[in-house]
Formats: sequence, structure tokens, C-alpha cells
Amino acid sequence: MDRLASHRASLERAHRVRNAEQLVKLVDALGFCFAFTGERSYPVPACFDHLSTSDEHRKWDWMWPWKDELPEKKRLYYGKLLVKKPTFVSMKMLPVFYATFGRAGEDDDHLDDVRAGRLSEIARRVVEYLATHGETQKKRMRADLGIESKEGRADLERAIEELQRLMYVARVKAVGERSDDYNYTYDLFVRRYPEVVRAAERLSSADAVRMLLERLLALAGGVGPKQIGRLFDWDEERVARTVERAVASGRAVRGDGLVLLPALARGAKGRAAGYDTDAR
Repeated sequence: MDRLASHRASLERAHRVRNAEQLVKLVDALGFCFAFTGERSYPVPACFDHLSTSDEHRKWDWMWPWKDELPEKKRLYYGKLLVKKPTFVSMKMLPVFYATFGRAGEDDDHLDDVRAGRLSEIARRVVEYLATHGETQKKRMRADLGIESKEGRADLERAIEELQRLMYVARVKAVGERSDDYNYTYDLFVRRYPEVVRAAERLSSADAVRMLLERLLALAGGVGPKQIGRLFDWDEERVARTVERAVASGRAVRGDGLVLLPALARGAKGRAAGYDTDAR
């Protein structure tokens, strides 16, 4: 649809980035975005498309240190959230993501996901290790857990990625300068971001998923139900229920197999507006 293409192009033109401060402003304006390159199948903004350079090497030179420095200072959040790709989330939007899980932030929250098969045994061990030891470098944690084989290391990487996606574990900072000692430290999400957990308590999971859908529509203009489910890892029932609420409230309409911003469905020129995490 030409209207969708125009909507997305106007968003890309509105934000250009040449330094770390401008990157924070971009993420604050968007709410969430892919940290580096985008995905053709998912109409979510990607930071590389907003950088004020066409030099691919320079793009990586800019973004690689920023993705470590800014999250360490809590200027923005970095983790593999959207379709398991590196994602930036604004600090204002982060409680909304956390609230979608409907957790209370208790020490044993992860056990429900272990029993349901959403977390592996290694993931359980990682959570319980960090609960006892606090912020730890991945290499040290791997050694303490006795994970030495190539297969075990791969399993640990997958477990840490899944724990980040489900917001049980958060990356804290990068350590080391050479490729052979470059490493990350991790901690429990609730200990790294207690203020986010407290803010999430004011939101029901139903409100949180609706707010994420509405923000996605503001960015994309329109998106298919299957894309919504894959982006946020929601099942069909949650997607259908959330879309129905958005349509009933007048904040979305259905058309051409998509969920659309009402303004775009009417043929009006859409624009990605600001958002309010206290909106209902």
C-alpha cells in the first residue's frame, strides 16, 4: 500500500543520528526498534536506516560501542526481544514490555516457565546462579556451572538469549578489549532494573500488550496478525484478543488482511505520534 510506504518513509526522514545522544532521542521517540539492521518481513524501524551515513563500516563503528555504553548507563535497553534480533527499547517503554509477562518479580517466577518447557534446565541454573552470586561475567559463570563442552557452551548461549527475551536476565556491561577476552556481565532483570519492575506493577498484562500493539501500529502504519505474533512471541489467541480490544477502542481497524491505523485506512496521511505509557 502506498500509504504505508509513505508513512514509514516519513518516520525514517524525521530522525537522523550522528552521535550517541541522538540515538537515545531516536529510541525515546520510537519506543522500540531493531538495534542494527531491519527485517524485510517486519515493518519495525531499524537504527541503521536512521544513521547519517551510507558507509556501512562507519555505521558499525558508531553503533558497536553505543550498544554497550548506553545500556550500561541505563539510557536505553538492549537485548534480543523482537524476533530474537538485537532490539533497543526506551526506558519509558521498558515497563510495558516487562508487564506483558504478568509476573510479580518474585524469586521463583522462572519455575513456571521451566515447568511449561519455555526455559531449559541450563536456563534455570543460570537464574539461580545469578540469584546467589549477583552480577557475573559470562565466562566466570560458565566455569562455575561446569560447562566446558562446545555443545554445552552453545546451550548456555541459547539459554541466556531466552532469559533475556523473557526478561529474567539482563546484560549489564561489556568487559575486555580484545576479541579473545571480550565478555559480558549479566544479572537478574529484577535486580538490574528494580524501577522498571515497580513501574510495571501499575500495568495489567492485557493493557501492556495493547500498548505494544498500538505503538507498533504507530511505527508501521499497518501489520499482519501473524507478524504481530512473531514479533512479540504471542500466541494466536493473545494476538486476536489484543487486536479486538484495539479495534473496539477505535485505535485500530482491519483492512486488506492487516491491522491498520484508522487514519491510514481512511486514506489520510499517517504520522508516528508520541506515546504515553500511562494511557489506557
